[in-house]
Formats: sequence, structure tokens, C-alpha cells
Amino acid sequence: MSRAAFTRADQRWLLTQSAGLLLIACLLLGIFENTLLDVRLSQFFYDAGTHTFPWQHSWFFDSFMHHGLKSASFLLGFLALIACGFGWRGHLAWLPPHNALLAAAGIILIPLLTSTIKQLTNRHCPWDVVDFGGFAPYVSLFADTPGDIVRGVCFPAGHASAGFVWIILAVALRATKPRLANWTLICGLLAGMFLGLGRMAQGAHFLSHILWSGWFAWALSLALATVFRVPVVTPANKGSHQ
Repeated sequence: MSRAAFTRADQRWLLTQSAGLLLIACLLLGIFENTLLDVRLSQFFYDAGTHTFPWQHSWFFDSFMHHGLKSASFLLGFLALIACGFGWRGHLAWLPPHNALLAAAGIILIPLLTSTIKQLTNRHCPWDVVDFGGFAPYVSLFADTPGDIVRGVCFPAGHASAGFVWIILAVALRATKPRLANWTLICGLLAGMFLGLGRMAQGAHFLSHILWSGWFAWALSLALATVFRVPVVTPANKGSHQ
């Protein structure tokens, strides 16, 4: 199967998306690094009387949303990689070989990127922050905690990335199945927010951790599409200014 050409229309779309990502990054930094919005929002889930997050160990949020849906996401990811294998061999018209390779790379690399960033940053979970009965001060993204306090490894939100990972499939499908790509994107964004907010209710993440998780997934998806030079604009729209 021949490979579709990567055109200027594809480049324009990727540049437009990248500009949007840059704007969103500025907004996230401007809002969350200069205000206490994260702390204020997490206070809705915190019981000051018992000094706990009441839903931290509830069956729905812990057993179902955290552990159960994490297992389901691993299974879905495995099945998606199998589908990518069929696409790479040319057996799926809707997922050509290079598109399949792009999707497989993202499914593997987005969680890996999230885990790597968690080890490089120094943000604690809400339940570890002094404001919520923990041991660490609430600090900005680029600040260091005192040397005698263990580093935080809660940024960005890993659980949310299990939903946001499907952004890569939306990008991979955009040129061949644009309608399916749009639905995949919507479902991926909703899944990421749903999983992330569940952990937020438990005290495991601030809202900014969740939003940045989606940002990194989207940024890596665009970077991979650029590196792999996979078309992202449907042939009928190659001449348009998408």
C-alpha cells in the first residue's frame, strides 16, 4: 500500500495546533502558577474536620475508577496495539501502515512520557500537602521544596493519561476517517477528564495535574505526527486552509 503524501496542508494544520498548544500552556501557567485555584478546588473534596479526603478509599473511586478502570485501560491499549499491528501489515483500510505505526508509538510513549515527567517534577499530591493534613508545602511548578522533604511525583496525572492517550488515535485517523477521529478525540478527552477528576476527588491530584496531562498527550501526538510525517488532513481538504 502506497503512502499518502505529507503536504503543506498537513503542515499548516500541525502548526495551527501547535500555536493553540502554546496559548493553552501560557494560560495554564498564568492561572495555576499565580493563584491558589488548585488548592481552592481541592478543598471541595476535603473534610477539614477529619483531616481526610472522604472518598479516598471509597469503593467507587478506589476499586472501580482507580484500579478497575486502570486495568480496563491496559486491556484497551493492548487491543489497540493488536489493531495497529494489523494496520501496519496493510490489513485495515481505515488505518494505513504509517498511521498504525503513529498510533502504536503514541499508545506506548504517552504513558511513558507522563511517568518520566512525574520523576522530573516536584509536585506533591493534595493529600501530601500541608493544607490537607500532609507534610509538604504547596509550591509552584518550578519551585523546590526544602531539602528534608521527599520530592513530589504527582505531576502530571498518570491515571488521566490513560484516557488522554486516545488523542494519538484521533490524530492517526484524521486523514482517513475524520468523523471517527473526531469521536475518538471527544471520547479521549472525556475519558481523561473523568479519570482525572475521579483521582482529584480522592485527593490524588490537583486540577492542573489533569489538564497538563492532556496537554502533554496532545503535544506528543503532534510531535509524533510531524516526525512520522503522517497526513492529518483529508485528501478532499488538502487545498483548504484547515
